[in-house]
Amino acid sequence: MFVVSDPARQPELRLRGFTYLDRNALMPELGVSIDHAGGWILDRKTLDANSLELVMESQAASLPDVYGALLSSGLELTRDSHRALAQRCLCSQYLPLRRGITGIVLMYVGIQFLEQRAQPLDMVQILPLKSAVA
Repeated sequence: MFVVSDPARQPELRLRGFTYLDRNALMPELGVSIDHAGGWILDRKTLDANSLELVMESQAASLPDVYGALLSSGLELTRDSHRALAQRCLCSQYLPLRRGITGIVLMYVGIQFLEQRAQPLDMVQILPLKSAVA
């Protein structure tokens, strides 16, 4: 797992996601979407051909927009990541800031690139037909 080099600045949110999109299709879209939402990517590390890690920052007030940017770019978050990000978005709206004066949220995002294999459509498995002849 990727760790920020400064021990005082560990990510508040650790998110995991996956996508069936090609890396060349996702990364430009993701970068632009996060930038427009008010976040910024601090570091990117490629682990292997099918996974990479991002370290991002966002102002707490922009966190719902960054959440939307992650989803709209084609990234599918895991259930735990959805839950953690949704809770943090709600907390930033209704609770006073407790971390620092600036209200900056540091996030770690692990991304898996999955291959979607074409599967033949077998209608017999989908709609089993009963034989009219008994």
